[in-house]
Amino acid sequence: MSSVLRRITTASTAVLVAGLATLGLQTPARAAPGDANARGVVVDLAAEVLGIAVITADATIGTATAPAAGGTDTETLLAISIPGALGVTASGTVEEVAATRAAASSSASSSVNGLNLTVLGVDVLDATEVTATAICPQVGATSADTTLVGLELFGSAVTLTANGPAVVGSAAVIVPGLLGASLNASLTRVETTTATGAAAVAVRAALTLSGTVLGAPTTIPVGTVIVAEANCERPPAAPAAATITPDEGPQSGGQTVTITGTGFIPGGTTVTFDGVPATAVTVAPGGTSLTAVTPPGAVGPASVVVSTVNGTAAPLGYTYLADGSAAVINGLTPTSGPTAGGTTVTITGTGFTGVAGVDFDGLPGTGFTVNPAGTTITVVTPPNPAGPALVELVFPAGRVTAPTFTYIAPTITSVVPNSGPNTGGTTVTITGTGFTGATGVTFGGNPGTNLVVAPDGTSLTVVTPSGPVGPVDVTVLVPGANASAPDAFSYVAATPTAAAITPDEGPQSGGQTVTITGAGFIPGGTTVTFDGVPATDVTVNAAGTSLTAVTPPGAIGPAAVVVSTVGGASTPLDYTYLADGSGADVTGLTPTTGPTSGGTTVTITGTGFTGATGVTVDGVPGTGFTVNPAGTTITVVTPPNTAGPANVRLVFPAGTAAAPPFTYVAPTITSIVPNTGPTTGGTTVTITGTGLTGATGVNFGNTPGTNLVVDPSGTSLTVVTPPGLPGTVDVTVQLPGDDVVEPGGFTYQIAPPVIGSLNPGQGTTGGGTTVTVGGSGFVPGRTVVTICGQTIPAGAVTVAPDGRSLTFRTPACAAGNTTVVVSTDGGASNGLTFRYVSRILPVTGDTVAAPLSVGGMLALVGLFLVLLTRRRQRAGRVG
Repeated sequence: MSSVLRRITTASTAVLVAGLATLGLQTPARAAPGDANARGVVVDLAAEVLGIAVITADATIGTATAPAAGGTDTETLLAISIPGALGVTASGTVEEVAATRAAASSSASSSVNGLNLTVLGVDVLDATEVTATAICPQVGATSADTTLVGLELFGSAVTLTANGPAVVGSAAVIVPGLLGASLNASLTRVETTTATGAAAVAVRAALTLSGTVLGAPTTIPVGTVIVAEANCERPPAAPAAATITPDEGPQSGGQTVTITGTGFIPGGTTVTFDGVPATAVTVAPGGTSLTAVTPPGAVGPASVVVSTVNGTAAPLGYTYLADGSAAVINGLTPTSGPTAGGTTVTITGTGFTGVAGVDFDGLPGTGFTVNPAGTTITVVTPPNPAGPALVELVFPAGRVTAPTFTYIAPTITSVVPNSGPNTGGTTVTITGTGFTGATGVTFGGNPGTNLVVAPDGTSLTVVTPSGPVGPVDVTVLVPGANASAPDAFSYVAATPTAAAITPDEGPQSGGQTVTITGAGFIPGGTTVTFDGVPATDVTVNAAGTSLTAVTPPGAIGPAAVVVSTVGGASTPLDYTYLADGSGADVTGLTPTTGPTSGGTTVTITGTGFTGATGVTVDGVPGTGFTVNPAGTTITVVTPPNTAGPANVRLVFPAGTAAAPPFTYVAPTITSIVPNTGPTTGGTTVTITGTGLTGATGVNFGNTPGTNLVVDPSGTSLTVVTPPGLPGTVDVTVQLPGDDVVEPGGFTYQIAPPVIGSLNPGQGTTGGGTTVTVGGSGFVPGRTVVTICGQTIPAGAVTVAPDGRSLTFRTPACAAGNTTVVVSTDGGASNGLTFRYVSRILPVTGDTVAAPLSVGGMLALVGLFLVLLTRRRQRAGRVG
């Protein structure tokens, strides 16, 4: 038990210390800007000892809270008492508590007189007069102030400094279960101001009990007593209105608008339109928008003002629009008119100012005017269907219904003349009513032309279009409603006219679809003939201006095309039947074979060849085409083609006819003489075989030969071989259609090389001169050079790819002339002279040295004598 009590004591002491520190420093909690509240006396005391309550008191005497919409809340002359308290009594008067919210300032005040507080029979707190005041202006510094008169603690007068140290005291009390009990009190006085608010507490008393419980020292928190408290928050700025949507509406009001801005107060905001309050003002949470319903107003601009307890926003603009609510209609004349419109109507009454137009069944009238007094409107009716039409005066913000206007449908009383040719072109006069504004006339749905309407709308003239034979409806097209007379005009058959036929030529066998244009064609009643033979599938368009037909068979050449109806026959059109091969009968083709290079003259026999324009062999045209006058024989020269049978067709202007096939025979090589030759080329070779006519070249390997000559019989040719590498190569004769190849048909043999030049033609005796040898037959990697009795190996000889030049470096040799020989597997070349000299002489690039000057010659002779003397001396020493 003692350990538990110690824990309780420690915890209680900690709470008390913390509470006392807070009492001296904490600023009372704030509410929203502009709030204010005041309290007179607040008692909140409770304590238990060993589970038995010894003190209980909970009461607030006097409280005021400033209304959110502005104004003052106050209570006065309240007797101080604590009903139901245990161990606590209080007396005195709360003279007044007040809290005010206004646009310019919020404030609170509390005043208490003759306070006496007794706890456990001990006189704890007495005060003659206590006040607390807090003032928060919208602009300027906030203030907090308290007054204390006759303050006593436990019967002793004390002085309590605002925001200063606490005044403490204690008195012995008798508390069952708490030995050596004492009642302790700590008094503080608070006056706090911030940038946004102020708080004042005249007296805050914190009470505790201390003593010993079951042998353990104990401190028990009892609670607090507040005397005269006031708090306020600085009022916000006046509201600001930014936009109003929509910004125009009917003069009769009733429109819901949305206003955005800041500082709107739910339940505390008003909106006026030119000073007239709006209704149903609802502010959204956050105070940044509201909705309101407009009151009635005069047509024109209005000033919209938002106001709260904090002030008035700058006005917004709103426009009242005429809505016709003030309009009174007395009459409308005339009350009827044609469906085409165009009737000038006068509407009389009052309150027409602001009207924007007049609608007839939703369609706006034209030529609208309203007189300055707003008593007369004139308007021209638009087209509309026959029958009564709703007439409405259209205001910017509403509509007003006027008396009904009745539209009268147009009528047709006569059509003169009432018949004409189906080709059209008849001028017809139609009489009736309501034709004003007519836009056209149709005859059986086809529009007429050259429409002229009489100004009074009782007649019109129009030219008929072409149409089918028989009666048709006549319809006058009038805006609003058409006038129609069933079967009022009859088309009679006219002599047809044929203008053009497309295409104007086709196959002799017929079956071609042609289009004929003209006039007077009758659907289901028109025939077409070609030289008197009827065409088939004749189809005429509805207007009778064109038809299609399928040609019958006909003789090659021109044919007369005639279109006929019950009204007569047209002037003939020209059509040409073209040979299509349908009359051709091929009986023979000779010869039936020939070389792939082409050039075979073929004769085709039979009948019906007249009109043929050519012959194709596997789709390729032959040449030299002829056909005899009787149309029984064709000659043609075959084009090149690949070996095998080829399809032969006779070509006609409008078709083809089949002939027996022609077989292409591949060329052959039977011999190549000679079939060997040097790698240097130049061998004239004769190739014999078949089908060599037209040969364009001969390749040895992949290299073309030269000087090709083909025997006219196509059985032989001659060609000169190009240079080649040693060994066997294919021989290919190139021919249109198919080439002929003799694999390994020619063998290149190595020939002795030939030297043509040396450059330079001389070098020093010490060797090292790079010499270029020109000639032919040199073989890369298999060529050696002999000079001065010495052999330059193939690895030291560089041969050009074409075998026509090589280079090597000279070895050392005695002065004088020597012979250069080049050798390959084919043998040794001819020799050319190379000169060794004792020193490098000036050269021009030729093999002969340039002439020496006299001084040069003397110097050379002197050098020679010196060398000769030294040689002899060395020879003597050796001996």
